[in-house]
Amino acid sequence: MMGDYLEILLEQEGPPPNRVCCVCNGDGAQKCHDCLAEPTFCTRCCQTQHAWLLFHQISQWNGDFFERTMLMKVGVEIHIRHGGRPYPDHYWDWEDTDDGGPSAASSTAGTLGAHGVGDNDGEGPPGSAHPEVPEDHNDMGEGDVFLDDESPASTNNPLVAGKTRIMVVDTPGIHTIIVRFCQYAGARRPDKQLFEMGLFPALFARPKMAFTFSLLDDFILNNLECGTSVMNYYSKLRHITSSMFPHLVPLMRVARQWQQLKLLKWNGFSHNRRDPKDGELGLFCLACPQPGINLTLPMELYSQSLVMDGNFKAEHLHPMHPEDEVWLTDGKCFMVARARYQAHLALAKDSAQRSECNNHRAVDQANTSQHKLEATGIGGCMCVRHGCFVPNSMVDFQKGERQMNMDYVLCNALAHNMDGLCRALTFYDVNCQYNKHLRQRVDESLHLRIPSGMDIVLGIGLWHVHGHQDKCYVQYVSNFIPGAARIDGELMETLWVPLNIISPSARGMLTPHRQECLDYQMNNCNFMKMIQMGLFLSRKYKEAKRGVAKSTEAFDSLNDAADLEMVEWWEAQERHAQASRVKDLSALDIYDIQLQKGVSRLFADIVAVVMDLDSSSLRSNKGSHM
Repeated sequence: MMGDYLEILLEQEGPPPNRVCCVCNGDGAQKCHDCLAEPTFCTRCCQTQHAWLLFHQISQWNGDFFERTMLMKVGVEIHIRHGGRPYPDHYWDWEDTDDGGPSAASSTAGTLGAHGVGDNDGEGPPGSAHPEVPEDHNDMGEGDVFLDDESPASTNNPLVAGKTRIMVVDTPGIHTIIVRFCQYAGARRPDKQLFEMGLFPALFARPKMAFTFSLLDDFILNNLECGTSVMNYYSKLRHITSSMFPHLVPLMRVARQWQQLKLLKWNGFSHNRRDPKDGELGLFCLACPQPGINLTLPMELYSQSLVMDGNFKAEHLHPMHPEDEVWLTDGKCFMVARARYQAHLALAKDSAQRSECNNHRAVDQANTSQHKLEATGIGGCMCVRHGCFVPNSMVDFQKGERQMNMDYVLCNALAHNMDGLCRALTFYDVNCQYNKHLRQRVDESLHLRIPSGMDIVLGIGLWHVHGHQDKCYVQYVSNFIPGAARIDGELMETLWVPLNIISPSARGMLTPHRQECLDYQMNNCNFMKMIQMGLFLSRKYKEAKRGVAKSTEAFDSLNDAADLEMVEWWEAQERHAQASRVKDLSALDIYDIQLQKGVSRLFADIVAVVMDLDSSSLRSNKGSHM
């Protein structure tokens, strides 16, 4: 069996017995490796059949074997606009492009008509030859390059005249193609014409390289699911095509701009050209209460449930060239805005504290430093019920997991779509130590604020609480918090795992690029949660109904067996404890097991001796009376 397959495989590598065009039965000089069954074509049929299949890999018969070549060599070109067809009233003679001189890169093979070149977006007056690109134009300038006003037009861009050779990076590999830009009055700039055709230009001024939208989407998906870096992804493309291509292309920069465009589009900024506010480009939980979005009933009936945690795997090295950093979405997704966060850290007091509870990693690492790292990890916040990261609440650690870092996380999370809510349940591994002076630190800071009238109910996850002292169990465990339901408060630990896939490759990135990678990972995590929310909540609801029935039956049996006066006393104690828990956690000690202290062994031995003496004395007295 395998021998037959091997024979067929070798037959496909060799020349066919009859080099006949599969369309017109002419001389089959070209073979397409991406068409089904690798058919052979004559030159004219290869042109016509691949007019819209520009990224197929072909080989040409050289007299001895089929040698790899490009569709550009057989005259296949891209005609921008007009449905990809040659422009009416214009005709260009095709010429070979083996010559790498100026005529191959940008040459006029025909005569232009009387039509001028303008721009329907105000980039040039009607009749101007070509749009202008200013000399100080910066393709990666500060701010949002996609929301800025467009550059004015002029008449000195040679790219528009005639044909231009452009390198296109696509998922099947890297290709060089000939592009005919539209030259009619009202035509857009060359970079925008490429964008209309699904090609993202590497430069906005004089595009000589472009990336297909499918390639950028494929890279983002590989980065999200497999943690593939830009270098590894481009190396794969080079191996698919040929190692003769250049080692470096601006894929990273274009991928960042593509991600920015996607976020702006998904969040409705296509029709409203304003700058996004902090956190506006990040998705959040559909099911958590958010006044003005999904909450219309009296808001005092609802509370938000959050969990905070740190991740020491997401380290970041000091950038080698910080002056080259360009921020595209600083603070607009999940990572906080850098300038305001740095201002908070500069004013916050860094006081090392010893834990009055058991030693915990979060407290101990707050007093350590690693000088080679710009960030020793990240910390953040998510909704504890559904596991969605809260936008604008993820920060970098500079010296371990300090209280000043987590204060910024908590205050930013409480400020995200929570206006009007009066209660927030927060889980944190070291809440017993962290919360002692929280209100004081917030009052002393210029950059921190907790919504007025909001009560913060403290909790510790069910796994971490067993590493604390015994008193922490009844004061912080979710079992004794009304409205907490059956949650463990440890969900954030599980979601660090997929985020850590990308952390090693993000360790040496420029700071803005690392922030955008983490933002996109968290946004994708929230999106996957949202699209599965219906099935998840339906399954949980069915489980809860079965659990309530069993719990009610067990509780009723215990309640019926207890003394009525004792039950009333217990209920009164519970009401008082829950009303006092925000100000006095020791009121919750009533939930602890109440045991009377037993007598010591020495005391028991003394009692036994005394009883023996009393018994002997009693017997002797009875004998004397007899």
